[in-house]
Amino acid sequence: MKLRFSSNDMQELNFVREYAEGFGVDTSIGMKEIKSSFAYKGVESNSHRIYLPGVIVSMFEGIRSTGYEYGLESDFPYMQMHFEISTNGCEYFPKAGTEPETLIYTGQHALLFYPALKGQLKYLPMANAFSVEIELTIDFLRRIFNNDLGVLRTFGESIEKLQPSIMGNRSHPITPRMKEVIFEIRRCAYTGSLKKIFVEAKVIELLTLQIDQINTGLDNPVTSLKREDIDKLHEVRDRILQNLVTPYSIEQLSRMAGLNRTKLQEGFKEVFGTTVFAYITQARMEQAKDMIVDGKYASIAEVASRIGYKNPQHFTAAFKRTFGYLPKDLKM
Repeated sequence: MKLRFSSNDMQELNFVREYAEGFGVDTSIGMKEIKSSFAYKGVESNSHRIYLPGVIVSMFEGIRSTGYEYGLESDFPYMQMHFEISTNGCEYFPKAGTEPETLIYTGQHALLFYPALKGQLKYLPMANAFSVEIELTIDFLRRIFNNDLGVLRTFGESIEKLQPSIMGNRSHPITPRMKEVIFEIRRCAYTGSLKKIFVEAKVIELLTLQIDQINTGLDNPVTSLKREDIDKLHEVRDRILQNLVTPYSIEQLSRMAGLNRTKLQEGFKEVFGTTVFAYITQARMEQAKDMIVDGKYASIAEVASRIGYKNPQHFTAAFKRTFGYLPKDLKM
């Protein structure tokens, strides 16, 4: 099983990655990890791969001062869960005009399948990029669904027929819970067999969240937004993330975006999968969690203040609603 990468711009991207049959792992615990990095022509990338039977989790972090692209060609059926956490996105264009393009931009995810890869993959420029790719075998999918891919609907039918497909026919917004699960994988402190069990469970949870969101969207279709409105909503989201301590009102955000209140609220939920204020709260809580775990701050009250809470009790209540436990529990 081979995946060939080819690039005219970056010699480092000319290589062949070999996969064990069924993504098998030749270690006693059935898991291995590989970390690597490279820097070339304005691109700095650090990767962390976790190999499990039937699953490969790849987390990429780095800087792309310029965009880059390369050719992909596989000799085996390729399935991937893809999450663009903080990037401008990536685009895959199959050479076969009959196959669907995969377009995944910042804050989006997709579940995709190709009987074989043969096309161009393009990464857009971005500082502080973070994306996650989880490769799955068909056998892994059959195992967790007990050989019944019916829950995947037409996507499952395409897999059985070895036909290219993107579940839901497009990319979808990453929800706060999806993002939290991804960060739980990245922060996992377990080792050995416990880490193997933990990571596999989180991959299955992520897949469940993807399938549920996509199926819900298929059952309750929404009106597509114009590209310019989506861009405005991304600008609002970026402004929120850059100024988490600022208590923006809906009116202020509406003026920033040049959208009326209703279009902002409904459009934001369509693009990002949650309400404006739920998104702000989740982002604040995730930042607070990282700050507490980091241990650089003297008290929970200081962390609360730094993410915009004047009242530590209000922060503690919001934190518990978000994660199900108290901030002080992270210090134990």
